Amino acid sequence: MAYLFDALEFPDASRMTDLWNNTWADEAVGAEIATGNLVELGVDQHVDVESDFLNSHMPFHVAGFGGLYPDGRPWTFTMQTAPADLAVRLLGGADPHRILGDSLTRALDFNPEARLVDALAWTRHDLVEVYADEGIGPGAVDRWSVADLLRGLLAQCTSVPLADIVSGYPGCAFPDVAHACAADVFGDAYAAWGRRQ
Repeated sequence: MAYLFDALEFPDASRMTDLWNNTWADEAVGAEIATGNLVELGVDQHVDVESDFLNSHMPFHVAGFGGLYPDGRPWTFTMQTAPADLAVRLLGGADPHRILGDSLTRALDFNPEARLVDALAWTRHDLVEVYADEGIGPGAVDRWSVADLLRGLLAQCTSVPLADIVSGYPGCAFPDVAHACAADVFGDAYAAWGRRQ
């Protein structure tokens, strides 16, 4: 099972219906931190619409996915990344993840039916350890940005083995399969998932 599905402990029979990758995310600049936030949406809200609206108010968002619980209630999970010293520089705080949490809080103010139900926070080292726990050998992701480490975990949610994502990086997820190649390992995985949907 994919790391994010395990970490978020979704109820059995929950399903992923949407995923997205913010290709406009800022390039990495030095040490970075990341968060992932699981938000339950209003009962009659649509995952794609509300996720897009929520993310449009989060300047640090990188990628994410959404879906439905077994009872049909929608949810969305958004991942963000920012320079580790940004919160200290802008807010004077000691918690580097605070700026990402504040970004989410401001976005949630626009949707009173949405509520935060789970939050994950990582440093680059934490994410590299996740890859190691998933069987990816030391050094295999040393040159990846924090944003790409998050995108790799999202790609794993599409049923593409993380080892295939890592070995294909940055070019192709399916080198031995005829497909319309995006020349981007994450794009290939996301597109293949989209075709299956």
